[in-house]
Amino acid sequence: MEAPLTRDALVGALAEVSHSSWMRQKSRDQGVPWENLIEEVTDHDRERAEDAVAELERLGVWPPRAA
Repeated sequence: MEAPLTRDALVGALAEVSHSSWMRQKSRDQGVPWENLIEEVTDHDRERAEDAVAELERLGVWPPRAA
């Protein structure tokens, strides 16, 4: 059985998605070459992810309830 996703793991995963989206948008919208973009997840990405998880908590979606 797979271990349940922790809050920190969820924040980390969402931060990675946020950063990936930022990289695509920066390249597409501003023409920045992919190799010139910062590949590491930033504090800004983590902040967005924390905000998203806090909203999921407020909505009662996170943490998931046991079945």
